[in-house]
Amino acid sequence: MKKSILFLFLGLALSTISCQDKKSTKEELLPMGVSKIVAKETFNAGGYTYINGQNGVWLAVGQTNIELNKAYYYQGALEMRNFHSKELNRDFPLIYFLNSISNTPTSAPISKPKAMSAGKMEKQVNKKIEVQLDKKEGVTSIADVYKNHKELSGKEVTVYGKVAKFNKSIMGKNWIHIQDGSDFEGNYDLTITSQDVTSVGEIVELTGKITLNKDFGAGYSYAVIMEEAKLTLATK
Repeated sequence: MKKSILFLFLGLALSTISCQDKKSTKEELLPMGVSKIVAKETFNAGGYTYINGQNGVWLAVGQTNIELNKAYYYQGALEMRNFHSKELNRDFPLIYFLNSISNTPTSAPISKPKAMSAGKMEKQVNKKIEVQLDKKEGVTSIADVYKNHKELSGKEVTVYGKVAKFNKSIMGKNWIHIQDGSDFEGNYDLTITSQDVTSVGEIVELTGKITLNKDFGAGYSYAVIMEEAKLTLATK
């Protein structure tokens, strides 16, 4: 009788452990490419919601409501190292920007910021500056880049203008915004990626490839952008 009771208890114990193991295994199984974070800290700044997980990972997504100690799921994160937030005046050694974040691994995203066209984005980010430059032979104006963007897609062109904004070492690139005083339907600021270094206020000449509908994730989408540009001239 005692042996029967002992075996019964052992059976129940093993069954409980097995169920717990299955439950634990089930919780750890996520769809391919999906990651999980439990929010232990969150705040909003500059149109983004920043989330710090219990594993020390920082995420940023278009502003949305995040509850502390609750699990969230994401995929397609854009890694950014040594990111400086001007709004927070804070440096993040590593942060991941997201297109969306979800309550469950399989549900529709609870937040998905709208991608902005290059023109709309630049008008929001960079104000029009005063630029007066003499025309140069072999140079395409920013207005003509936007006006003839379809014909210029995939081609190398040279632009000449004043640096309105410069961001260094983001996603392995330097980001240059130039203006030359020209304007096509409100598009006056061209975004350029390069490995070369410049500074705000410099007059620069750059040659690079025009790319259309470039999506870097995290809601950053450019209708027109110049990539892999080489700096051929920089003066004050």
